[in-house]
Amino acid sequence: MKMHKFLLTLLLLWAVGTAAPVWAQTSSSPAASVSSQVEMADVMRQDGKIYIVVAVLVTLLLGVLLYLISLDRKISRLEKELRQ
Repeated sequence: MKMHKFLLTLLLLWAVGTAAPVWAQTSSSPAASVSSQVEMADVMRQDGKIYIVVAVLVTLLLGVLLYLISLDRKISRLEKELRQ
């Protein structure tokens, strides 16, 4: 159970850490916001491909998370068998 809390904490820290640079780059001046826009992201958003990229990333992260949880369960079971 401790591993689940650790993984959840790690996931939340990762989410906050990746969102912080986005917040730091927002600007109130129109000239700065025009120059900071990424053309590739706009093109991918218009074509609908950005959703595929997001779906693949979420799938990979969920797969890694599920794999770690299954490893934690197997290790816990082995530790329990060793104690007995």
